[in-house]
Amino acid sequence: MITVFKDVITLITVERVSDGAGGYENKPGTKRTVFANKKSATRSEFYLAQQADLEVEVVFTVYLSEYNDERVIEHNNRYYSVIRTFEKGDFIELTCQRRIGGLDEVLQDD
Repeated sequence: MITVFKDVITLITVERVSDGAGGYENKPGTKRTVFANKKSATRSEFYLAQQADLEVEVVFTVYLSEYNDERVIEHNNRYYSVIRTFEKGDFIELTCQRRIGGLDEVLQDD
């Protein structure tokens, strides 16, 4: 079966770097663009996430071989944190929470 991806997402690594004062801060690292399929979170995913004080908005599916444990995704100028992954054969589902504050808020979360 051939899978056709309709969306393009950017996977972003988060790097911890020294702030020069003995602490660390998070900075965006490597960015890679990959094809994906976007779907809304299911009702059960939504309610289970709410029990854990999370808000699931979207699920992206990408090829497992293209995902390297990135925790931030950009799609259509919106930033998401990956809060759960689920492997399905050659694919991986990335369950995401939208971050209203953009990339700065995502970086502060780690």
